[in-house]
Amino acid sequence: MSEEIVVVGGGIGGLTCAINLAARGEHVRILEKQPYLGGKARRVFAGEAGMDGGPTVLTMLWVFDELFDLAGHNFRDSLPLERAERLARHRWSSGQELDLFADKQRSADAIAEVFGAREGRAYLAFSDDARKIFELSENAFLRSQRMGLTGMVREFGARGLSALARLDSHRSMWGSLQKRFREPKLWQLFGRYATYVGSSPFETPATLNQVAHVEADGVYRAKGGMRGLIDALVDLAKSVGVKVELGVDVKGIAVRGGRVKGVETAGAFREAKAVVFNGDISAVGTGLLGGAAKGAVKPTPVANRSLSAVTWAMDARAEGMDLVHHNVIFCDDYEAEFRALIGRSRVPDEPTVYICAQDRGDAPIAAKSERMLVLVNAPPTGDRPERWPEKEKERCTEAMTRVLRKSGLTLHPRASSQTSPLEFAKLFPATGGALYGPRWRGARSVMARKGAATGVEGLYMAGGSVHPGPGVAMVALSGRRAAERVYADLPSTQRSRQAATFGTTSTA
Repeated sequence: MSEEIVVVGGGIGGLTCAINLAARGEHVRILEKQPYLGGKARRVFAGEAGMDGGPTVLTMLWVFDELFDLAGHNFRDSLPLERAERLARHRWSSGQELDLFADKQRSADAIAEVFGAREGRAYLAFSDDARKIFELSENAFLRSQRMGLTGMVREFGARGLSALARLDSHRSMWGSLQKRFREPKLWQLFGRYATYVGSSPFETPATLNQVAHVEADGVYRAKGGMRGLIDALVDLAKSVGVKVELGVDVKGIAVRGGRVKGVETAGAFREAKAVVFNGDISAVGTGLLGGAAKGAVKPTPVANRSLSAVTWAMDARAEGMDLVHHNVIFCDDYEAEFRALIGRSRVPDEPTVYICAQDRGDAPIAAKSERMLVLVNAPPTGDRPERWPEKEKERCTEAMTRVLRKSGLTLHPRASSQTSPLEFAKLFPATGGALYGPRWRGARSVMARKGAATGVEGLYMAGGSVHPGPGVAMVALSGRRAAERVYADLPSTQRSRQAATFGTTSTA
């Protein structure tokens, strides 16, 4: 039997899983279909201007500190980072503008100046509760294989059920925010955190309010953008002996007698003692990787898919608003936006628009043209091409432009390229373009996400569609959880640290 563990997919979850296993002495090989590593942390272009086309910042740096420590390296020495003091700039069509900061008191003062002293005080109380939710969930959720009642009771003892109640999973984010703030614009602002996991604030449990604490605890820009992080992870993988093959399309996962035997690629069989699939669970659950592996996990029901997006990579000049790194321009009717996205499966006529001005830090700059990633949320209907004719893509561009102009901002692109759910569905099979796995819907969704183990012995899952969820740090944690489960399940034999060379065989 092969002594090799195969990781299918070289996204952040696959890379972190491979590093964790190799640092413990395992022989690990990553097989990646694309000619690059990083998965959704990909590079896109507007003309000759290259930029991040997925995540753009880092939070929860302790996740990467621990990963690099395990492999005998220092994360902060491996990747230059800049902490953002200004988290985001928010604007409404009314002309009101509000910045949030890493300093909570500074954010409270900004909120008080725009919306009144009462709302500033409410924000401080909200931030304190968000911190408590994070502290409750860190061990029982983020550092566990899966979250459940058993784990809560084990973590908190007899206080387990009361701790679960304090996670605020029994009500929606929107309901929670309405109780905390009087200003509807603040419901919009903090309700937007639900879209970080591709969900609706009207459905997402208020547990996700902890994102407010995570951001205030530190948002970081990496030198070289997110590709800088991928390069640092690849170098780390090289240092512990991970082998990588690019341009390798895995056609199937071989299962015999209820156990994984390896993977099938074009014209070849790769034997493996374990396989980690770093992709969406639906690719396995719908049988795209073979009928034998199909029963390992259940695919995400179409109705439970997370949101997708329409994005524009732009080399553009901004007029009418001083942009910072992160900017959110809100629509007037948030409820109507999500009725369109989820109820009618279409991009609304007035969507909320996110702009990452990638050449900017905390302060405005004078630039004739700069790199921007512009995004609006979209339904995960990329596997229905009839929903995305060119005229629909043009309508989305018009809707985005209309919202910006209504708020006083105009973008003048020199070059632009659009990505719709149609393209995302091709990049990430069996998802319909959904970018975050299953949608968070109600209290049970906090505990319902699939763990690393599957119904097939020797087959494991990593990535944003499994526990603990989407987002750069969360996906990295999924890779760590998968590695822990693989390592625990392997036969108990003596393992020693490997010193194999890093292979990069491209068969594209």
